[in-house]
Amino acid sequence: MENIQIRRLYFEKEEELEQLVELQNIVYKDKGKVFTKEGFRRWYLNNPYGELISFNAFDGEMLVAHYACVRNKMLIDGQIVDGVLDIATVTHPKYRGKGLFKTLASVTYEYARNNGIGFVVGVANANSFPGYMKYFPFQFVAQLNVKVGYGYSLKKEDGKIFSGYWNIDALQWRCRSTYKKTQSTIVGNYGKYSRILLGSFSTDLLKSMNLPQNKISLKPVLYVGLGAKPKGVFMNVPRFIKRSPFNLIFMDLTGGKLPKMTKDNVFFQLFDFDVA
Repeated sequence: MENIQIRRLYFEKEEELEQLVELQNIVYKDKGKVFTKEGFRRWYLNNPYGELISFNAFDGEMLVAHYACVRNKMLIDGQIVDGVLDIATVTHPKYRGKGLFKTLASVTYEYARNNGIGFVVGVANANSFPGYMKYFPFQFVAQLNVKVGYGYSLKKEDGKIFSGYWNIDALQWRCRSTYKKTQSTIVGNYGKYSRILLGSFSTDLLKSMNLPQNKISLKPVLYVGLGAKPKGVFMNVPRFIKRSPFNLIFMDLTGGKLPKMTKDNVFFQLFDFDVA
């Protein structure tokens, strides 16, 4: 670790984006994922809620590990609270086992805490979940529900004091041209042969979005989230065919001023952590 340097990057420079894309494509080359500068530019540079927080490890001029959180907001017990969403952690295969994830995440959380950010929220897969829980005071909230069926809207359940906060600027940032709406729900494509329920929003907010109406079809529909009921006929996706579990984790950076998030008091949807 003596030659490793830690730097904060904003990824506004083309060469920095190119290094990031190269690292991501090395790490995920066997998983069929292809990353582009345009994708990171959208996530990292266009967020209306604030600038990216990303600390990175370099060996000389070579980017060897990357950690990033993007700004977001949650409505918590009636108050809008500034937070960050854990979105990316990657380490070059040759530099694993050196504690780089722990180092980068620690610096990130300390920076966030010192700059008035109230929480960190994330969805960890089976590989990353143990590290978050071992090294940091994250709270494991629950595994997100994964259901498949037929229906085109969501209904938020009562009694939820945690939910993502979205205004028109943030919603426009996250929406793609392929998204459509059904009642109060934004619907997206999931592969060629299915749709996905991305999130439920207020009718007034969706009225301001220029989204086409979703037409009813026979395509199956996927739902991922907590605290909402998809309208229609849905069933849980069997464990043996679904992807790595979606583990919702939460860390209070206020020193205990926030209430505890539980699986029963949170409304959390795909729009709050991913873009399908």
